[in-house]
Amino acid sequence: MGIGYIIGCLFSILLWRVDRQRIFNFINVKSKDKINNIYVLQFLYLFLIFIIYLGLVFIKNNQVYNAITAFIVIDISNTERKNLKNNEKKYFYDTISSITRALICGFITPLFLIIMFGNGLAIVFTILYNLSADEDLNLLGFIVSIANIIPSIIAEVFLYIIYVFRKRNLKIKFKGDYISNLFIVPLLNVDILAAFIESVNFYSYHNGNNMHYLKYYGDYNNKIDNVCIKDYLSISYSICFLVFIVFLVIQLI
Repeated sequence: MGIGYIIGCLFSILLWRVDRQRIFNFINVKSKDKINNIYVLQFLYLFLIFIIYLGLVFIKNNQVYNAITAFIVIDISNTERKNLKNNEKKYFYDTISSITRALICGFITPLFLIIMFGNGLAIVFTILYNLSADEDLNLLGFIVSIANIIPSIIAEVFLYIIYVFRKRNLKIKFKGDYISNLFIVPLLNVDILAAFIESVNFYSYHNGNNMHYLKYYGDYNNKIDNVCIKDYLSISYSICFLVFIVFLVIQLI
């Protein structure tokens, strides 16, 4: 049952140069040129995505469909190329976030949705995620955030175990923001755990109550370099491997 997903995952890795976000960004830019109202555009996207989902529902599961689904939804193999080339300190925090997005949105969430709801919803999520890279599409971004809640918790469990074994410490300082982050920006908690593992600060921009401010998490030790990025990448790839094994086992049950 899982051979199609394995083949699709393999092709996703081999064809790592296929930049899905660039493709969707091109579509979005052209669409915004035609439709000026951002809310109308978002509802149009949702309508078209719903039509796509209805079409996918009628496709009977087979290994070819599984392989195509895995190729479309798994998008983590180009993370290393994108992040290691930006080795300046000003890109460091964006790099941590981009690795987290790849881990959650490009791997764990799609596989979780396949297990729970089937291939169709995983493909729909991937479309929504890639479109939501445009921050103006806040409704799509909200839907993506909801879909990421449970997968983010899954990643946090792995990261917390790694943190405990590495640092010999059970305590993580979320500064009272864990629950609010979980339901508003679930990926931020994953970033914070990564910062604690790598012993660096992670800065987050907050906007609320007519105030704009930065909040930092983690432990700073003056270690902002490619070593941290490579280490977090290796951790994220290890988590992906373990999650994929669990995914295949579930497919066989």
